[in-house]
Amino acid sequence: MQTYIVLLTMTGTEVDDLAGPLEDAFADGAPETHATIERHGGKLLDIYLTMGQYDGVMITEFPDDVSCARAMLALRNTGGITQTLRAFPESQWSEIAGGSA
Repeated sequence: MQTYIVLLTMTGTEVDDLAGPLEDAFADGAPETHATIERHGGKLLDIYLTMGQYDGVMITEFPDDVSCARAMLALRNTGGITQTLRAFPESQWSEIAGGSA
């Protein structure tokens, strides 16, 4: 499985579409996000609400880039904006650097 870091931005429309108070929307976490990622063969390892430029961050795993891209497209259909970063663990750094000469 490959690791991906996903930066999330909530749009005004996404917040406006909430059926009830914001407290209720966040009370159960992100079950739809978990389900969408799992439906595309991935796993949501961690998800955080953040302060600053992005509203949230997810750490995910997918078997390949295509599976991740499909899941991110599906998540964008909910109104959020994602920026996805492929993350390479420290154990792969030597292999990556070996081909840079």
